[in-house]
Amino acid sequence: MKTLTCILLFFSLGLVCQQTGQYTQYTFNKYGYNPAAAGTNINAGLEAIVGLRKQWIGFENSPASNFISANYTIKPERSYKRWHNVGIYLYQEKAGIFQNESFYASYTLHLPVTKRLNMSFGVFAGVRKFGIRKHYISPADPVYAKTYNSYFYAYPDFIPGIRMYSKTTFLDISVQQIFKTRQVQGDKQIGNKSILAPHLYISYGKKIFLENELTLVPALNLHSSFTAIPSLEANIMAYYKKRIGLGATIRNKDFISGIFQIRFFKNVTAGFAYDYSINRFNTFAPNSLEFMVGLTPMMATMGAERGKHSVAKCPNFDF
Repeated sequence: MKTLTCILLFFSLGLVCQQTGQYTQYTFNKYGYNPAAAGTNINAGLEAIVGLRKQWIGFENSPASNFISANYTIKPERSYKRWHNVGIYLYQEKAGIFQNESFYASYTLHLPVTKRLNMSFGVFAGVRKFGIRKHYISPADPVYAKTYNSYFYAYPDFIPGIRMYSKTTFLDISVQQIFKTRQVQGDKQIGNKSILAPHLYISYGKKIFLENELTLVPALNLHSSFTAIPSLEANIMAYYKKRIGLGATIRNKDFISGIFQIRFFKNVTAGFAYDYSINRFNTFAPNSLEFMVGLTPMMATMGAERGKHSVAKCPNFDF
């Protein structure tokens, strides 16, 4: 019972500061952070990505998450005054004895503002479910008999987002968990007013074209729960010949990361990230791994539109 209590307290504290998922390759999984990021490449058609993340390797029942997403850009036949995108995003996360799943559908509207600047508005609408993995609790534990076999809470959810972007820059703003939903099991409150806190995500990135078919993409990602110290990630990626990407990330004073990405065929990209903990937790579990693979134009058009800005001449935006 003492072990179970420690696990519950540990992950309850963790949920105060982070109740939404974070990925090191946030420029790869931009759609997962902001629905308005889907369809920025008007010629992309179908884009699909699968991602897996395992934190604190070596720590028993450590957090693990995975997602699968697909979105489709509806390209206008003649006028590029606006275009649309629809998609789905499925997400699952496990941490200790807890598990949650999210199911979303999305809609995004893109509007050219000037010849160089575009704006998009998107929304995820779906349902989130939280539960306890009962098989991780000993039958001898009194908690076992009081635990529901099914999810203890499910609720509707939506995530709005906005993006401003050009061929060389992007700015993303999205808010998750707008509703301060109270977590319950049946008709019973769990713990001391366990409420999901809203989370704000702001990301900014820019392409810098160099010689020898090299493109640098520095980016920042700010994640705030409005009640705790914000998480700030600084990332830089270097893409060579639109085929290979190497990068590094630092997140506050907690993690440093290395990223490797490679493009196969025309639009298939795979990405791998390794996180090393630089805080005091690294004594117990310093390593986290992340893998993504997708049918995406993310790298295929890297640098291809260099020097071209006119929406009317070339409506192709790959951020």
